[in-house]
Amino acid sequence: MFDEKNVHPSVRHRAIQVLVDIFEYQKKSDFSIEKRALGLDARDKALLHELVLGVLRRFFSLEVDFSRFLKQKPDTEARMCLFIGTYQLRHTRIPSHAAVSECVDAIKHFQPKAAGMVNAILRKIANHEAPKKLKPHQHAELPQWMYANWRDAWGAEITQDFCKALQHQPELSLAVFENREAWIRDSQQQGFIAEIGELSPYAVLLKSRTHVPSLPKFDDGGFQVMDQAPQHAVMALDMPQAGTILDICAAPGGKTVLLAHRFPTSHIMAVEFNPKRLPRLQENLKRLQVNNVSVLQADACHLPIPDNSVDAIMLDAPCSASGILRRHPDAKFLHDKNSIQNLSKHQNLMLQEALRVLKIGGTLIYAVCSIHPQENEQVIEGHHILQQQRLYPNLKHDGFFWAKIIKR
Repeated sequence: MFDEKNVHPSVRHRAIQVLVDIFEYQKKSDFSIEKRALGLDARDKALLHELVLGVLRRFFSLEVDFSRFLKQKPDTEARMCLFIGTYQLRHTRIPSHAAVSECVDAIKHFQPKAAGMVNAILRKIANHEAPKKLKPHQHAELPQWMYANWRDAWGAEITQDFCKALQHQPELSLAVFENREAWIRDSQQQGFIAEIGELSPYAVLLKSRTHVPSLPKFDDGGFQVMDQAPQHAVMALDMPQAGTILDICAAPGGKTVLLAHRFPTSHIMAVEFNPKRLPRLQENLKRLQVNNVSVLQADACHLPIPDNSVDAIMLDAPCSASGILRRHPDAKFLHDKNSIQNLSKHQNLMLQEALRVLKIGGTLIYAVCSIHPQENEQVIEGHHILQQQRLYPNLKHDGFFWAKIIKR
């Protein structure tokens, strides 16, 4: 096994470790990348992100590509190494000889005997075209159960169409709280390429990998990183007069701050259960300089709030993240049919509890960054729905579902 005390691990070595963390130990990619990237400079960190997320986005076509040359299934580390090597050969500008040699060097630290096999397979891939015949779920880069779920819900053509977007790195999306046009002009004068988002009057889109702290008004709390799909959901909330708005599952605070700016004379109560997420929530609230927000640590299924006491609610329920696979492609490997059903039950409990504390006639926005019908229509069934919308993922925004519910 590799001894990190004596040798500085390469980027490919670390990428193998991250993928093993995900597939063997069900760890989230963000957590594992952060842990494995310690000691890397900015360029190597970017490469680590590219290799890991690229493999996750293109997993199924990559697997078909290298598996055709295998006589037997390799051990986990060697298999992850083949994913990384194949991704480099098919989807990056890294020279073939460098992609192969770096992977061979990396696998030697895990399985020295597998080095010859990795070298031979990657050289064959470099000398052959990628397979053209893929099964529908492989072409969509989805687990078979997920593809079948979406195909049955909306048809193969729609599913394949929006799955193309899931295979690409997303743009940076912001909610800009000041004059949006003026902010865009300022950013363009500083050399950034920015454009107006269509789903929210606050939304601005920039190129991916934009250095966020360098943008105008960062230190002054002038904007928040936030995809325009959840911004769209926040814009759907009605509040005819000043009152109390509950933001349930508030961390990291994007929706909380947007609510605070939309309703400056109302009191926003940000509810978060996970104590590990509270520091980031509070840090964002401080940086973004909102003064009409309070934070409450509480279980969303057991709110310490009286019946019929809150004027409006934003419920951003925990979900399978199936709509944000552009940003978190590991999510398609961390959930299955059973976990989706369990999440749906939990979402329903949270919705019932939220409606308990909502005033009669008040409105609630139920929102999830999932597009599974089990976490969308099936959760809100039986309630008085004023409006609902599912946003399929595309190159400009994530997949998202929200519904406006009124309490009768």
